[in-house]
Amino acid sequence: MFRRLFALGSALVLSLSACAPGTELDSVEQTDLTESELSLSMQIVDVKKSPAPPGLTIIRKKSEFVEFFGTQPPAGLNFNKSWLLHYSMGVQNTGGYEATFVGVEREGSGANAHLLIRSNDQNPGPNCFVTQALTNPQVAVKIPKQSKNIPITHANTATFTDCGTVQNWCATALCETGQVCDEFTDACVEEPFCPKVKCANGYSCSEELDQCIGRLCDPEDADSCPANFECLNQIQCITQPCPGEFRCEPAPPEVTCADIGWNGTCVGNILKYCSSNEADDMTTQDCSPGSCVVNQQGFADCYQ
Repeated sequence: MFRRLFALGSALVLSLSACAPGTELDSVEQTDLTESELSLSMQIVDVKKSPAPPGLTIIRKKSEFVEFFGTQPPAGLNFNKSWLLHYSMGVQNTGGYEATFVGVEREGSGANAHLLIRSNDQNPGPNCFVTQALTNPQVAVKIPKQSKNIPITHANTATFTDCGTVQNWCATALCETGQVCDEFTDACVEEPFCPKVKCANGYSCSEELDQCIGRLCDPEDADSCPANFECLNQIQCITQPCPGEFRCEPAPPEVTCADIGWNGTCVGNILKYCSSNEADDMTTQDCSPGSCVVNQQGFADCYQ
């Protein structure tokens, strides 16, 4: 409990740090990058992992290959010259899926260089005849070896196979009120929520939730939310640094010392309390990285 110590004039300084064990990779020769963008060559490598978990795996040396695949690298895969990229869609309930690498680009130059790896999930459409068995779509390619410290970004897309839908089906379809025609499925479907609504100031429409939610905001910009709103992080963390998803939320009504007294109150993670009823006697304290809590006796304080 922090406030009682604070009231006595003592200060408690907390620091949190997190570290994760790292893996030392083989040293590589640095490459001088003069191009602002360079498309790297890719060559398919016929290797499979069963079952392969979903996601991208970058294999930089032989020991990592053996650990991941449980076997020795095939002939022609030399980790002194190449990296292996493996991408999997995970286990699917049917056939009709295909994992592919769309491209690998090295963007920027020198210390600003980074690697962009693009993959795609090909999914069966609603009218496709597919194998009724578990599948594990995956793909592996080798690319030229890169600097071990180059930052890497993975971008994945999803496409769907059109299996025999009627072309221009919607041109003759008569959908009911509140429905729109979907050419991909040849069906009338419920009209999307967001085009039908106008959200109030400070809110934006979420197609995923079918409702108006606080719009995204910048906590450093006082004008990113309208009056009587405040920019609050929607993600509650127990470790720091904390990722941010800041949205505009209605500001709570102002409290006075006559309202809260010495017992205080919590406004989000901010503790407010007074030692008298004078308006200018209010003390405000940010409880981060702890939490502001009102206990069963109605006493608010900061707790770790």
